[in-house]
Amino acid sequence: MTEDLSRKQKRQFKKDGFIVIKNAVPAALIDRAKEKILASLPDNERRLLAPAALATHPDIISLFYGSCLDALLHNLMGPFPPLISCQVAMTPPFDQLGGEPGTHVDGSWSGDIPDSADEIDLKLGRPKHAVAYFGENDEKRGTNDGQLWIDPERRISTGSYTALVGICLSDQSIPGNGQFAVLKGLHEEVEAAFIKQRDTGSIIGPEGTGWPRMKISRRGAPYMNGLPDAIRARKADLAAANKNIDGWPWPELTPVLMEPGDAVLALHSCPHAPTPNLGPNPRINVYFRVRRLRQGNPHEGSRRVGHGVSDHPDRGYFGQFLEYPDSYDPWQTSIDKLCNHWDEWDGMQAITKKRSQTN
Repeated sequence: MTEDLSRKQKRQFKKDGFIVIKNAVPAALIDRAKEKILASLPDNERRLLAPAALATHPDIISLFYGSCLDALLHNLMGPFPPLISCQVAMTPPFDQLGGEPGTHVDGSWSGDIPDSADEIDLKLGRPKHAVAYFGENDEKRGTNDGQLWIDPERRISTGSYTALVGICLSDQSIPGNGQFAVLKGLHEEVEAAFIKQRDTGSIIGPEGTGWPRMKISRRGAPYMNGLPDAIRARKADLAAANKNIDGWPWPELTPVLMEPGDAVLALHSCPHAPTPNLGPNPRINVYFRVRRLRQGNPHEGSRRVGHGVSDHPDRGYFGQFLEYPDSYDPWQTSIDKLCNHWDEWDGMQAITKKRSQTN
């Protein structure tokens, strides 16, 4: 098991926005966690967020702390608060997930939206009668426990963290078995979209420049828009790379092929999606969302934040606003990091600085 990446691996990580760590977790830990998960979730049920007793169970958390991943992340990122929870993601066999992957950047709100395009204000990307969907003061939490707004002044509409760590508990070596999939290499363009929003003085995230929160599909149906428009415009460019993969109908997405015990490490800014499980066995992954420790933040390590599972750690996990000293501005700090996503990767600086100097 590796506790650091080679220079070659770091260059690949920089280029692609994700990397697979082979044999990251011992088989005994994988088997124990898988047994616990299958006993806790019915075979025919898919959950975005597992029950708290499962998501915080020592047998599940040990997938991270009993593997090389703790040391690897410390070497690549630097210090981070203890992880107390995770996302257990199981997709039953022959589950279509609605038929199309919902590619997105983590941190945005998702939930019930209007059924008709006539009910959407296309300029704002919001329901015309928003109260029914967002609440009187846009206070409703989404199905992913995300928030419509991160800061009280509504400058930021997306949460942020540093790294997504996905641990594979079922065979996903054949495309079509519910793989985690990515828009390979578009993390830099996501960063550029955030920079454009910042530089135009707009909201950072959905409802900001170039990112309507809701859009209308070609079939005329509203959908939750998890990507800036600039990223959607590039999806077709990626399709040629994967068009010949057997059993893979989404060529713009690169399937992350893994075997039990492998792990994928991805930047927060790397667009990704769960994909339908067309195979005969449940697809099981466990995800940890890790944010590098931020000096001056009094809530680092607080259980109220939900470190490990939350994609909005500037607020409490259940949406509560936290108090911050005048000396620390969590909102501006997050904007700065979204606009410079390699800044929180201490162990990548030699690679990223060298590359930026040659571009």
